[in-house]
Amino acid sequence: EDKQWYQRRVRGGVEETVLHTEEYSMDLYKEQLQHIVEDHDEEKGPLFLYFPVQTPHFPIEVPKRYYDIYEGIVENEARRTVMAMISAMDEAVFTLVNGLEQRGMWDNTVLIFLSDNGGELGCGQYNYPLRGGKASLWEGGIRTTAFLHSPILPRTTGVVNHEMIHVTDWLPTITRIATCGLEDPHKACSLDLGNINGVDQLATITLPGTLSNRTEILVNIDPLWHNKAIISGRWKLIVGPNGHDGWLPPPELTSNEVEEWVEIDDGGRWRLFDIQSDPYEKEDVSLKRLDIAMELFNRLNEYEVVMVEPGNKPYDPDSNPKYFNGTWTPWLETC
Repeated sequence: EDKQWYQRRVRGGVEETVLHTEEYSMDLYKEQLQHIVEDHDEEKGPLFLYFPVQTPHFPIEVPKRYYDIYEGIVENEARRTVMAMISAMDEAVFTLVNGLEQRGMWDNTVLIFLSDNGGELGCGQYNYPLRGGKASLWEGGIRTTAFLHSPILPRTTGVVNHEMIHVTDWLPTITRIATCGLEDPHKACSLDLGNINGVDQLATITLPGTLSNRTEILVNIDPLWHNKAIISGRWKLIVGPNGHDGWLPPPELTSNEVEEWVEIDDGGRWRLFDIQSDPYEKEDVSLKRLDIAMELFNRLNEYEVVMVEPGNKPYDPDSNPKYFNGTWTPWLETC
């Protein structure tokens, strides 16, 4: 059976539904990016474009033209496919940047590139030397790289920032850029965003040496999986079971480049790590620093008291896209 799906797209302000068969999704996104940039009317205001790419996400598939790029370079098939998927993503980003340049919009653009989690172990993705992967609370699952680029910013090429920044910080940071510009990141800027967890990190990102506006990250509280974690300064506490564990090196590393690690575990129901001196989470120090562990555990409990309960619902077969022209859409009258 052919793979097929429906795409809702807008052309010239008119929404239409198109059936696609045996097409790579990134090609569709790339085409849509071109149209969004070409159709944008700058007189009506600036363009905000959020582009969540599907690669290198499961299913691990890629057209042959990208797969062939790594012939003779990468032997592991899963690894080669993932790298080819990243090349497809890279081409889409190039298409976006090129389109903005052609429209004369690039010189007034801020591009933010980030990931929502670490790589998923077992399907050609690796986070080594960080521990664990996607769907875990280990650093390999939650710590990612990101960059911000803009022709408006002063040149700071090659500057690496190790300050603490959380994904929730992007909302106030982007809002600050849109409201007050990039010229003086330290200047006060009134942002009416209500009581949110994110903080403005523009100065931290754009001015090397500026300390982060946060010292703590609530990693997660999951009452369904019965685990939670928090980072405060150099300390990280993980409570309850954790998944996707281990240090999995990529196949291209030689045995001389890989260290064999076994966790030094205090054997308790929680784990405490000094991620400043032990970023790979090799040694649980919860018994040695019980005071820190208790302090962070109590902080987690404070968050848990005020958290919103998860809204997970069981699967409803009536939601199947086949009933809605192949589109994921609200299906209950109460939605």
